[in-house]
Amino acid sequence: MSASDSRIGFIGAGNMAEAMAGAMISSGNVQSRQLTLCDLRQDRLTYLETQYNVHTSASAAETFDGATTVVLAVKPQGMGALLEELRDKGLTRVTERKQIITIAAGLPLSFYEEILYDGIPGASTGLLPILRVMPNTPSLVLAGMSGLCGNRHASPEDMDMAETILSAMGDVLRVTEDQMDGVTAVSGSGPAYFFYVVEAMINTAKEMGFEGEDAKRLALGTINGAAKLLLASDDEPEDLRRKVTSPGGTTEAAINEMKARGVEGGIREGMLAAARRSREMKEEIGKAGK
Repeated sequence: MSASDSRIGFIGAGNMAEAMAGAMISSGNVQSRQLTLCDLRQDRLTYLETQYNVHTSASAAETFDGATTVVLAVKPQGMGALLEELRDKGLTRVTERKQIITIAAGLPLSFYEEILYDGIPGASTGLLPILRVMPNTPSLVLAGMSGLCGNRHASPEDMDMAETILSAMGDVLRVTEDQMDGVTAVSGSGPAYFFYVVEAMINTAKEMGFEGEDAKRLALGTINGAAKLLLASDDEPEDLRRKVTSPGGTTEAAINEMKARGVEGGIREGMLAAARRSREMKEEIGKAGK
């Protein structure tokens, strides 16, 4: 089944679900009438109906039952209770293929399988493929980077369908589940590393005598231009850095100082710490969600 003839239900209608729904509609791959967004907040549902002309519902069970693709967008801590509700109401005993896409952080595919496949004959679990997605916050402005993996029942067509949905709000990289902690460390948490660097540049510019708005304008303009150059160039980042680093010049002085202070090592160790914490959180969230 393609995106153009599917019925997509979002259980949980927060910022990321809204970003996905809005991007899908804007891309033209999906019509608003194909989408149902579910949330317990009536004011939220009213807003979504008005803004996007989508169907809405306060019932997770009805949303799940009526969709061919279900996007689970609730917080990880509430995921276990939701899955148990769907299972206990018999909704996971499907007779036609239904794709499950989760954007909840930290929970492994086995967490979903343990609950959703409970009590289902082995042959029938193949009708309920589960795909796990790690998006990041730039998805809110259609510039996201998402990691995607699927369980043993996820067919190439299922992966293509999920990629079509996700690509409306940015780039998508298919990975194995054991790479998901790395995805979290690089792209999931990555925007915060970038913001941290920009924050330091702005604060230092202020120390140099620039007013707040001018400091921000200098930093953001530089970052924006550098990113565009990097994306447009066939050169590696290392090569571009060398081209702007003249021997004995100002850039070399800055880079040498950063190297002496272990900036590269700090970034590396920070990313590795994020990956370690991601592995730890899987266990913590998994226990809390059951």
